[in-house]
Amino acid sequence: MKKLVLALLACVSTAAVAQKAQVQSAYSYLKYEQLDKAKEAIDIAINHENTMNYDKAWYYRGLIYQSLYKNEKYGNLDKNPLAEALKSYNKTLELNPKFEYKDDIAEKKKLLAQQFANQGYIDYLSKNYEGALSDYENLLSINPNDTGVYYNAAICAERANNPSKAKQFYAKLDEMKYDDAKIYQPYAQLYLTEGDTAKALEVLSKGAARYPDEKSILITQTNIYIVSGKTAEALKAINLAIEKDPSNANLYFAKGTLLEKTDTNKDAAIAAYKKAVELKNDYFDAYYNLGALYFNEGARLANEANSIKDNAKYAKAKVVFDAKFSEAKPYLEKAYSLNPKDQSTLLSLKQLYATLNDAANYEKIKKELDALK
Repeated sequence: MKKLVLALLACVSTAAVAQKAQVQSAYSYLKYEQLDKAKEAIDIAINHENTMNYDKAWYYRGLIYQSLYKNEKYGNLDKNPLAEALKSYNKTLELNPKFEYKDDIAEKKKLLAQQFANQGYIDYLSKNYEGALSDYENLLSINPNDTGVYYNAAICAERANNPSKAKQFYAKLDEMKYDDAKIYQPYAQLYLTEGDTAKALEVLSKGAARYPDEKSILITQTNIYIVSGKTAEALKAINLAIEKDPSNANLYFAKGTLLEKTDTNKDAAIAAYKKAVELKNDYFDAYYNLGALYFNEGARLANEANSIKDNAKYAKAKVVFDAKFSEAKPYLEKAYSLNPKDQSTLLSLKQLYATLNDAANYEKIKKELDALK
Protein backbone atom coordinates (compact mmCIF):
# COMPACT_ATOMS: atom_id res chain seq x y z
CA MET A 1 0.00 0.00 0.00
CA LYS A 2 2.81 2.41 0.86
CA LYS A 3 4.38 1.94 -2.56
CA LEU A 4 1.02 2.62 -4.24
CA VAL A 5 0.57 5.91 -2.35
CA LEU A 6 4.05 7.00 -3.29
CA ALA A 7 3.34 6.12 -6.90
CA LEU A 8 0.14 8.17 -6.90
CA LEU A 9 1.94 11.15 -5.38
CA ALA A 10 4.61 10.82 -8.01
CA CYS A 11 1.96 10.86 -10.75
CA VAL A 12 0.29 13.96 -9.31
CA SER A 13 3.63 15.68 -8.97
CA THR A 14 4.56 14.76 -12.51
CA ALA A 15 1.23 16.13 -13.83
CA ALA A 16 1.69 19.41 -11.96
CA VAL A 17 5.21 19.76 -13.30
CA ALA A 18 3.95 19.02 -16.79
CA GLN A 19 1.30 21.72 -16.56
CA LYS A 20 3.78 24.27 -15.23
CA ALA A 21 5.95 23.37 -18.17
CA GLN A 22 2.93 24.13 -20.36
CA VAL A 23 2.78 27.57 -18.76
CA GLN A 24 6.45 28.13 -19.44
CA SER A 25 5.99 26.98 -23.03
CA ALA A 26 3.24 29.58 -23.48
CA TYR A 27 5.65 32.27 -22.32
CA SER A 28 8.35 31.00 -24.69
CA TYR A 29 5.91 31.13 -27.59
CA LEU A 30 5.10 34.72 -26.56
CA LYS A 31 8.78 35.70 -26.60
CA TYR A 32 9.12 34.38 -30.14
CA GLU A 33 5.87 36.10 -31.19
CA GLN A 34 4.10 32.82 -31.90
CA LEU A 35 0.93 34.19 -30.40
CA ASP A 36 -1.36 31.50 -31.75
CA LYS A 37 0.58 28.75 -29.98
CA ALA A 38 1.04 30.94 -26.90
CA LYS A 39 -2.72 31.51 -26.63
CA GLU A 40 -3.50 27.83 -27.13
CA ALA A 41 -1.01 26.74 -24.48
CA ILE A 42 -2.00 29.29 -21.85
CA ASP A 43 -5.73 28.64 -22.29
CA ILE A 44 -5.12 24.95 -21.67
CA ALA A 45 -3.08 25.80 -18.57
CA ILE A 46 -5.64 28.09 -16.90
CA ASN A 47 -8.35 25.50 -17.45
CA HIS A 48 -6.35 22.63 -15.95
CA GLU A 49 -6.87 21.80 -12.29
CA ASN A 50 -3.14 21.82 -11.59
CA THR A 51 -2.49 25.33 -12.92
CA MET A 52 -5.87 27.07 -12.89
CA ASN A 53 -4.87 28.83 -9.67
CA TYR A 54 -1.26 29.40 -10.62
CA ASP A 55 -0.54 33.13 -10.45
CA LYS A 56 2.15 33.08 -13.12
CA ALA A 57 -0.18 31.33 -15.57
CA TRP A 58 -2.68 34.16 -15.30
CA TYR A 59 0.08 36.77 -15.55
CA TYR A 60 1.39 35.21 -18.77
CA ARG A 61 -2.15 35.02 -20.08
CA GLY A 62 -2.51 38.76 -19.53
CA LEU A 63 0.70 39.40 -21.46
CA ILE A 64 -0.37 37.13 -24.31
CA TYR A 65 -3.87 38.54 -24.70
CA GLN A 66 -2.64 42.12 -24.49
CA SER A 67 -0.17 41.29 -27.28
CA LEU A 68 -3.03 40.00 -29.44
CA TYR A 69 -4.66 43.46 -29.52
CA LYS A 70 -4.22 45.02 -32.96
CA ASN A 71 -1.67 42.37 -33.94
CA GLU A 72 -1.69 42.18 -37.74
CA LYS A 73 -1.25 38.42 -37.85
CA TYR A 74 -3.05 37.17 -34.76
CA GLY A 75 -5.42 40.00 -33.81
CA ASN A 76 -8.48 38.01 -34.89
CA LEU A 77 -7.86 35.15 -32.45
CA ASP A 78 -10.05 36.81 -29.81
CA LYS A 79 -12.90 39.30 -30.11
CA ASN A 80 -12.00 41.25 -26.98
CA PRO A 81 -8.36 40.58 -26.03
CA LEU A 82 -8.06 43.73 -23.90
CA ALA A 83 -10.88 42.65 -21.58
CA GLU A 84 -9.32 39.19 -21.29
CA ALA A 85 -5.92 40.71 -20.51
CA LEU A 86 -7.44 42.86 -17.75
CA LYS A 87 -9.31 39.87 -16.34
CA SER A 88 -6.05 37.89 -16.30
CA TYR A 89 -4.01 40.57 -14.52
CA ASN A 90 -6.77 40.99 -11.92
CA LYS A 91 -6.89 37.22 -11.38
CA THR A 92 -3.13 37.15 -10.86
CA LEU A 93 -3.31 39.68 -8.05
CA GLU A 94 -6.39 38.05 -6.59
CA LEU A 95 -4.44 34.80 -6.29
CA ASN A 96 -1.32 36.50 -5.02
CA PRO A 97 -1.50 40.16 -3.89
CA LYS A 98 2.28 40.13 -3.40
CA PHE A 99 3.01 38.69 -6.84
CA GLU A 100 6.65 39.18 -7.84
CA TYR A 101 5.72 41.04 -11.04
CA LYS A 102 3.09 43.21 -9.39
CA ASP A 103 4.81 46.41 -10.52
CA ASP A 104 4.91 45.19 -14.10
CA ILE A 105 1.18 44.48 -13.97
CA ALA A 106 0.64 48.07 -12.82
CA GLU A 107 2.57 49.31 -15.87
CA LYS A 108 0.70 46.94 -18.17
CA LYS A 109 -2.59 48.27 -16.80
CA LYS A 110 -1.53 51.82 -17.61
CA LEU A 111 -1.05 50.71 -21.20
CA LEU A 112 -4.39 48.88 -21.09
CA ALA A 113 -6.08 52.10 -20.00
CA GLN A 114 -4.76 53.89 -23.09
CA GLN A 115 -5.79 50.97 -25.30
CA PHE A 116 -9.32 50.88 -23.84
CA ALA A 117 -9.61 54.64 -24.43
CA ASN A 118 -8.52 54.26 -28.06
CA GLN A 119 -10.81 51.29 -28.66
CA GLY A 120 -13.72 53.12 -27.03
CA TYR A 121 -13.25 56.00 -29.44
CA ILE A 122 -13.04 53.61 -32.41
CA ASP A 123 -16.19 51.75 -31.33
CA TYR A 124 -18.03 55.03 -30.75
CA LEU A 125 -17.17 56.33 -34.23
CA SER A 126 -18.34 53.07 -35.79
CA LYS A 127 -21.59 53.38 -33.76
CA ASN A 128 -20.83 50.24 -31.77
CA TYR A 129 -22.12 51.94 -28.63
CA GLU A 130 -22.40 48.77 -26.57
CA GLY A 131 -18.78 47.96 -27.36
CA ALA A 132 -17.69 51.49 -26.52
CA LEU A 133 -19.60 51.35 -23.24
CA SER A 134 -17.80 48.12 -22.32
CA ASP A 135 -14.45 49.71 -23.23
CA TYR A 136 -15.09 52.71 -21.01
CA GLU A 137 -16.34 50.56 -18.14
CA ASN A 138 -13.14 48.53 -18.27
CA LEU A 139 -11.14 51.74 -18.38
CA LEU A 140 -12.98 52.98 -15.29
CA SER A 141 -12.06 49.81 -13.43
CA ILE A 142 -8.43 50.88 -13.95
CA ASN A 143 -8.90 54.64 -13.51
CA PRO A 144 -11.99 55.02 -11.29
CA ASN A 145 -11.58 58.78 -10.79
CA ASP A 146 -11.51 59.87 -14.43
CA THR A 147 -14.60 62.08 -14.84
CA GLY A 148 -14.07 62.41 -18.58
CA VAL A 149 -14.44 58.66 -18.97
CA TYR A 150 -17.64 58.68 -16.89
CA TYR A 151 -19.01 61.30 -19.27
CA ASN A 152 -18.09 59.22 -22.34
CA ALA A 153 -19.63 56.15 -20.71
CA ALA A 154 -22.86 58.05 -19.99
CA ILE A 155 -23.20 59.12 -23.63
CA CYS A 156 -22.49 55.59 -24.89
CA ALA A 157 -24.98 54.10 -22.42
CA GLU A 158 -27.65 56.48 -23.71
CA ARG A 159 -26.95 55.59 -27.32
CA ALA A 160 -26.83 51.90 -26.47
CA ASN A 161 -30.38 52.25 -25.06
CA ASN A 162 -29.21 51.53 -21.54
CA PRO A 163 -30.81 54.34 -19.52
CA SER A 164 -30.15 52.63 -16.20
CA LYS A 165 -26.39 52.75 -16.66
CA ALA A 166 -26.54 56.23 -18.20
CA LYS A 167 -28.28 57.53 -15.07
CA GLN A 168 -25.66 55.84 -12.88
CA PHE A 169 -22.85 57.55 -14.76
CA TYR A 170 -24.53 60.98 -14.72
CA ALA A 171 -25.22 60.57 -10.99
CA LYS A 172 -21.54 59.79 -10.45
CA LEU A 173 -20.54 62.87 -12.44
CA ASP A 174 -22.83 65.02 -10.30
CA GLU A 175 -21.41 63.42 -7.14
CA MET A 176 -17.86 64.05 -8.36
CA LYS A 177 -18.74 67.70 -9.18
CA TYR A 178 -17.88 67.29 -12.85
CA ASP A 179 -17.36 70.84 -14.07
CA ASP A 180 -19.68 70.97 -17.06
CA ALA A 181 -23.29 72.10 -17.04
CA LYS A 182 -24.13 70.01 -20.10
CA ILE A 183 -24.59 66.82 -18.05
CA TYR A 184 -27.82 67.93 -16.38
CA GLN A 185 -30.14 68.32 -19.36
CA PRO A 186 -29.59 64.79 -20.78
CA TYR A 187 -29.56 63.39 -17.24
CA ALA A 188 -33.00 64.93 -16.58
CA GLN A 189 -34.23 63.84 -20.01
CA LEU A 190 -33.66 60.20 -19.07
CA TYR A 191 -36.19 60.60 -16.25
CA LEU A 192 -38.59 62.55 -18.45
CA THR A 193 -38.58 59.72 -20.97
CA GLU A 194 -39.68 57.43 -18.14
CA GLY A 195 -42.41 59.89 -17.11
CA ASP A 196 -40.73 60.80 -13.82
CA THR A 197 -41.01 64.61 -13.92
CA ALA A 198 -40.38 64.95 -10.18
CA LYS A 199 -36.97 63.26 -10.46
CA ALA A 200 -36.17 65.24 -13.62
CA LEU A 201 -36.88 68.51 -11.80
CA GLU A 202 -34.75 67.33 -8.87
CA VAL A 203 -31.82 66.77 -11.25
CA LEU A 204 -32.34 70.15 -12.91
CA SER A 205 -32.52 71.88 -9.53
CA LYS A 206 -29.10 70.47 -8.69
CA GLY A 207 -27.80 71.73 -12.01
CA ALA A 208 -29.37 75.17 -11.56
CA ALA A 209 -27.79 75.47 -8.10
CA ARG A 210 -24.35 74.81 -9.59
CA TYR A 211 -24.87 76.67 -12.88
CA PRO A 212 -27.51 79.39 -12.43
CA ASP A 213 -26.65 80.90 -15.83
CA GLU A 214 -27.00 77.70 -17.85
CA LYS A 215 -29.75 78.20 -20.46
CA SER A 216 -30.33 74.53 -21.28
CA ILE A 217 -31.22 73.81 -17.65
CA LEU A 218 -33.62 76.74 -17.41
CA ILE A 219 -35.31 75.91 -20.71
CA THR A 220 -35.76 72.25 -19.78
CA GLN A 221 -37.22 73.26 -16.42
CA THR A 222 -39.59 75.63 -18.20
CA ASN A 223 -40.77 72.94 -20.62
CA ILE A 224 -41.51 70.57 -17.75
CA TYR A 225 -43.53 73.20 -15.93
CA ILE A 226 -45.45 74.03 -19.10
CA VAL A 227 -46.30 70.38 -19.79
CA SER A 228 -47.23 69.89 -16.13
CA GLY A 229 -49.56 72.89 -16.19
CA LYS A 230 -47.55 74.74 -13.54
CA THR A 231 -47.94 78.19 -15.10
CA ALA A 232 -46.53 80.26 -12.23
CA GLU A 233 -43.39 78.09 -11.96
CA ALA A 234 -43.03 78.08 -15.75
CA LEU A 235 -43.22 81.87 -15.96
CA LYS A 236 -40.63 82.25 -13.25
CA ALA A 237 -38.29 79.84 -15.02
CA ILE A 238 -38.86 81.39 -18.43
CA ASN A 239 -38.16 84.91 -17.17
CA LEU A 240 -34.86 83.66 -15.77
CA ALA A 241 -34.10 82.01 -19.10
CA ILE A 242 -34.87 85.25 -20.97
CA GLU A 243 -32.47 87.13 -18.68
CA LYS A 244 -29.74 84.71 -19.73
CA ASP A 245 -30.73 84.58 -23.40
CA PRO A 246 -32.60 87.78 -24.34
CA SER A 247 -32.33 87.17 -28.10
CA ASN A 248 -34.11 83.80 -28.06
CA ALA A 249 -37.41 84.25 -29.91
CA ASN A 250 -38.68 80.85 -28.76
CA LEU A 251 -38.54 81.94 -25.14
CA TYR A 252 -40.71 84.98 -25.82
CA PHE A 253 -43.16 82.83 -27.76
CA ALA A 254 -43.39 80.38 -24.85
CA LYS A 255 -43.89 83.29 -22.47
CA GLY A 256 -46.69 84.62 -24.66
CA THR A 257 -48.52 81.29 -24.66
CA LEU A 258 -48.22 81.05 -20.88
CA LEU A 259 -49.46 84.60 -20.31
CA GLU A 260 -52.33 84.04 -22.71
CA LYS A 261 -53.48 81.07 -20.62
CA THR A 262 -53.86 83.20 -17.52
CA ASP A 263 -56.69 85.24 -19.15
CA THR A 264 -55.53 88.33 -17.24
CA ASN A 265 -52.33 89.13 -19.10
CA LYS A 266 -53.44 89.59 -22.69
CA ASP A 267 -51.41 92.78 -23.13
CA ALA A 268 -48.32 91.11 -21.69
CA ALA A 269 -48.90 88.12 -23.99
CA ILE A 270 -49.16 90.46 -26.99
CA ALA A 271 -45.92 92.16 -25.96
CA ALA A 272 -44.17 88.78 -25.71
CA TYR A 273 -45.41 87.64 -29.13
CA LYS A 274 -44.39 90.94 -30.70
CA LYS A 275 -40.91 90.56 -29.23
CA ALA A 276 -40.75 87.05 -30.71
CA VAL A 277 -41.55 88.27 -34.24
CA GLU A 278 -39.21 91.22 -33.79
CA LEU A 279 -36.40 88.76 -33.14
CA LYS A 280 -37.53 86.29 -35.80
CA ASN A 281 -39.49 87.83 -38.64
CA ASP A 282 -40.57 84.47 -40.12
CA TYR A 283 -41.96 83.08 -36.86
CA PHE A 284 -45.23 81.59 -38.15
CA ASP A 285 -46.60 80.43 -34.79
CA ALA A 286 -46.04 83.81 -33.14
CA TYR A 287 -47.75 85.68 -36.00
CA TYR A 288 -50.67 83.27 -35.95
CA ASN A 289 -51.09 83.51 -32.18
CA LEU A 290 -51.01 87.31 -32.34
CA GLY A 291 -53.68 87.34 -35.02
CA ALA A 292 -55.79 84.78 -33.19
CA LEU A 293 -55.47 86.68 -29.93
CA TYR A 294 -56.70 89.95 -31.47
CA PHE A 295 -59.44 88.13 -33.40
CA ASN A 296 -60.70 86.31 -30.31
CA GLU A 297 -60.73 89.53 -28.34
CA GLY A 298 -62.73 91.17 -31.13
CA ALA A 299 -65.17 88.25 -31.12
CA ARG A 300 -65.60 88.51 -27.35
CA LEU A 301 -66.34 92.23 -27.57
CA ALA A 302 -68.74 91.65 -30.48
CA ASN A 303 -70.66 89.04 -28.50
CA GLU A 304 -70.95 91.40 -25.56
CA ALA A 305 -72.19 94.16 -27.86
CA ASN A 306 -75.01 91.96 -29.16
CA SER A 307 -76.91 92.55 -25.94
CA ILE A 308 -76.81 96.35 -26.37
CA LYS A 309 -80.23 97.72 -27.39
CA ASP A 310 -79.26 101.35 -27.77
CA ASN A 311 -78.12 101.96 -31.38
CA ALA A 312 -75.71 104.75 -30.48
CA LYS A 313 -74.05 102.68 -27.78
CA TYR A 314 -73.86 99.69 -30.11
CA ALA A 315 -72.21 101.84 -32.78
CA LYS A 316 -69.52 102.89 -30.30
CA ALA A 317 -68.98 99.27 -29.23
CA LYS A 318 -68.73 98.24 -32.89
CA VAL A 319 -65.90 100.70 -33.47
CA VAL A 320 -64.00 99.01 -30.64
CA PHE A 321 -64.47 95.39 -31.75
CA ASP A 322 -63.91 96.25 -35.41
CA ALA A 323 -60.59 97.79 -34.38
CA LYS A 324 -59.60 94.49 -32.76
CA PHE A 325 -60.52 92.59 -35.93
CA SER A 326 -58.48 95.06 -37.96
CA GLU A 327 -55.51 94.54 -35.63
CA ALA A 328 -55.76 90.79 -36.22
CA LYS A 329 -55.62 91.15 -40.00
CA PRO A 330 -51.91 91.92 -40.64
CA TYR A 331 -50.74 89.15 -38.32
CA LEU A 332 -53.00 86.48 -39.79
CA GLU A 333 -52.10 87.58 -43.30
CA LYS A 334 -48.41 87.37 -42.42
CA ALA A 335 -48.97 83.86 -41.03
CA TYR A 336 -50.75 82.98 -44.28
CA SER A 337 -47.84 84.27 -46.35
CA LEU A 338 -45.45 82.08 -44.32
CA ASN A 339 -47.63 78.97 -44.50
CA PRO A 340 -50.40 79.29 -47.10
CA LYS A 341 -51.57 75.69 -46.61
CA ASP A 342 -52.21 75.91 -42.88
CA GLN A 343 -55.89 75.14 -42.41
CA SER A 344 -56.25 76.97 -39.07
CA THR A 345 -54.90 80.15 -40.63
CA LEU A 346 -57.22 79.85 -43.63
CA LEU A 347 -60.25 79.27 -41.41
CA SER A 348 -59.35 82.27 -39.25
CA LEU A 349 -58.86 84.51 -42.28
CA LYS A 350 -62.13 83.36 -43.83
CA GLN A 351 -63.96 84.27 -40.65
CA LEU A 352 -62.07 87.55 -40.37
CA TYR A 353 -62.83 88.64 -43.93
CA ALA A 354 -66.51 87.77 -43.43
CA THR A 355 -66.57 89.92 -40.30
CA LEU A 356 -64.84 92.81 -42.09
CA ASN A 357 -67.14 92.44 -45.14
CA ASP A 358 -64.11 91.86 -47.39
CA ALA A 359 -65.91 89.81 -50.05
CA ALA A 360 -63.01 89.46 -52.50
CA ASN A 361 -60.57 88.06 -49.96
CA TYR A 362 -63.30 85.94 -48.41
CA GLU A 363 -63.95 84.21 -51.76
CA LYS A 364 -60.24 83.74 -52.37
CA ILE A 365 -59.67 82.05 -49.01
CA LYS A 366 -62.86 80.01 -49.35
CA LYS A 367 -61.61 78.57 -52.66
CA GLU A 368 -58.28 77.67 -51.11
CA LEU A 369 -60.02 75.91 -48.23
CA ASP A 370 -62.29 74.03 -50.61
CA ALA A 371 -59.23 72.96 -52.62
CA LEU A 372 -57.59 71.58 -49.46
CA LYS A 373 -60.69 69.58 -48.65
